[in-house]
Amino acid sequence: MGPTIYDLRRLFALQEAVETLDLAGPPTARMLVPKTASFRRVGLLCGSFNPLTLAHTELAEQARETYQLDCTFFTLAKVTVDKERISGMGLADRLLLLSLYAQRHDHTGVALVNRGLYFEQAQAFRSLLGAAVELNFVVGMDKLVQIFDPRYYQDRDVALRQLFALASLIVANRGDLAQEEFNRLLDRPENQPYRPHVRFCPLPPAIADLSATAVRDDRAAGKQIAAAVPVETAAFLAETRAYAPPLWSDGEVIDAYAVRLKLLTMLYAIRSWAEQEMDFRALMQTALAANDKGRALRRAATGAELRELVRFSQ
Repeated sequence: MGPTIYDLRRLFALQEAVETLDLAGPPTARMLVPKTASFRRVGLLCGSFNPLTLAHTELAEQARETYQLDCTFFTLAKVTVDKERISGMGLADRLLLLSLYAQRHDHTGVALVNRGLYFEQAQAFRSLLGAAVELNFVVGMDKLVQIFDPRYYQDRDVALRQLFALASLIVANRGDLAQEEFNRLLDRPENQPYRPHVRFCPLPPAIADLSATAVRDDRAAGKQIAAAVPVETAAFLAETRAYAPPLWSDGEVIDAYAVRLKLLTMLYAIRSWAEQEMDFRALMQTALAANDKGRALRRAATGAELRELVRFSQ
């Protein structure tokens, strides 16, 4: 995985996909993996994937096998409901990690959308995949509770009717929220009309209890996380030090992953030159060094300044 993590052409293409997806435009979905395909029945597992965990991957696989889906897409929204502020991994890195996983697993895809609400995402995927494809959102019980919560809508029932006219839900237990809570929620009078469109998909407790928050917390505490994440996530986090404690260098605190994001932002501003001339892995090694070159790179403020520093040091 090492070279791929530093592949500027691929990272810039993913960053371009994020930046050119118009939040003000109509609901839009972009399929990143596979590039083209034909489906009859798909699953859409929407999340922030910060980072991708075994709870995500096992849910995707279990839903696909249980309900005979042709493909399950990991779907990342440019803005996620209740998580509008981007923190942790950058969106391009999340898409990279999802794509690396999907490329190693059949019947798995990756898509980017410009909407957080499910009924708008359903519109986006209907436009992308066509009217004949059956859409199934794959969610945890915590998300089902949110979907039925009127706080997220101007008119909940109008929005839910729009959603279920386009898609169904496959719901997994999440933490203490299991099938009993699922039945209780759907037995409420205001929710009963939508019950035919919602199905349950049980997961083993050890998987259902996994969370990206716990992975981030364990990384910050220096704990092992390999048992909670796929190998792609473990390798990426080990290489980039995302969520890990900062490095100390001559009294300076260095967040290695923050340096990666800053350099990528500046390099993207000088994309043509960077793709031709820049060895991103070598640049990262220099930028994290405890010397004058490293400090100068960490303090650079623009792509032009970064380019001059690189040229001067060659």
